Amino acid sequence: MSFNPESLLEPLQRLRAARYWLGLSGGLDSMVLLHALATQRQALPGELRAVHVNHGLHPDAKRWQDRCGAACAALGVPMDVRQVSVQPGVGESLEAVARDLRYRVFRELLGAGDVLVLAHHQDDQLETFLLQALRGAGARGLSAMPEETAFATGRLLRPLLRHTRAELEAWARGQAIRWIDDPSNDDPGFDRNYLRHKVLPPLRARWPAAAETVSRSARLCAEAAELMDELARLDWESCGRAEALPLRLLESLAAPRARNLLRYWLRQRELPTPPSHKLEEILRQLPARGDRNPCIDWAGAEVRRYRRRLYALKPLPAPPSEFVLRPGERCELGGGLGSLSLVSAAGEGICADLATPRGLRVAFRNGGESCRPAGQAHHRPLKKWLQDLHVVPWLRGSLPLLYADDRLLAVAGLFICEPYAARAGEAGLRVDWRQHPPLT
Repeated sequence: MSFNPESLLEPLQRLRAARYWLGLSGGLDSMVLLHALATQRQALPGELRAVHVNHGLHPDAKRWQDRCGAACAALGVPMDVRQVSVQPGVGESLEAVARDLRYRVFRELLGAGDVLVLAHHQDDQLETFLLQALRGAGARGLSAMPEETAFATGRLLRPLLRHTRAELEAWARGQAIRWIDDPSNDDPGFDRNYLRHKVLPPLRARWPAAAETVSRSARLCAEAAELMDELARLDWESCGRAEALPLRLLESLAAPRARNLLRYWLRQRELPTPPSHKLEEILRQLPARGDRNPCIDWAGAEVRRYRRRLYALKPLPAPPSEFVLRPGERCELGGGLGSLSLVSAAGEGICADLATPRGLRVAFRNGGESCRPAGQAHHRPLKKWLQDLHVVPWLRGSLPLLYADDRLLAVAGLFICEPYAARAGEAGLRVDWRQHPPLT
């Protein structure tokens, strides 16, 4: 099948965006898409713009940026340039870090209802499918790259997925289009390049239609993944779309269905999917004794059990060092713990007279603290109050405790201590703890 720019119009017109952002690297695929979209620009409902992400990984990166800019200028397409610094950590893939940064730029750029248009083609889909299969991916991973999906506040579209690289190159040569050949694409040290140059040529020699047939398999896997998500959504809704999953629900499901629900639930929490052996470990821990609160962790996430429910969260760091909080200031606690401030409020919060010009001291549990919450009859260890309030154990050491000298005035998010609560009509300071994890 030969490439025809008019074939791009149907999905672009259907989405009816105010802006179409083309990710432009300067390679064959994106240059073909730039020229093809420019020829159809009058039929697009919205503005066509390009964005070039300069990763700074090659000595010619600036020259490539200028080439992209010149091509856009010649076609009358505005181009935005974004610079990123690619610095992989220990054990991180240079490719993966660069890709994550690139997509972060795209997310920040897209406005509500905008469409990001990327130039992945059928051969890219074949490579992605094989890489996912070699990593042991399930239906979601094997669906590889969807033609259209939600992205940031808009949509992501890959209109070239039904075309091979050879078809795009033939059209480019016929149009005398110039493109950039990145020499890093020839380095077999990268997994994708090894597949492209070492594995796929003999595979195509034996199965010439491999890209087309594997793309069909990817679409079927995408359909299967949608059905699995629909089933998981129904299971999740049966418990009210709870942030914490009730164990009774998981225990009532067959193991494959329980694993499907766990994967879906973790995605809703925007946490990385665990390796299969971690999923199995989560299910194995369900029958653990009721007085145990096991934790299963993997890179970027952990699942904890407490009071017959599962909680999923990003790993919490050690609580910050103690600090001074002054009325009207807001302090970021870091590590996903939100921010803390003291807000003036008549008859509410801590009695304002307790805050010296230096403010109040904020510290975290060392053990041995005790208090009497306002409205309670007894003075007891803080540990007991936290147990009675069912505060999740992993957050008990991260609760901000507010002091005047050595007097415990309040526990953020929970209560003010007697006798330090502001009375009716008295100037008070409300403890405002925002964006903290669920405490109970």
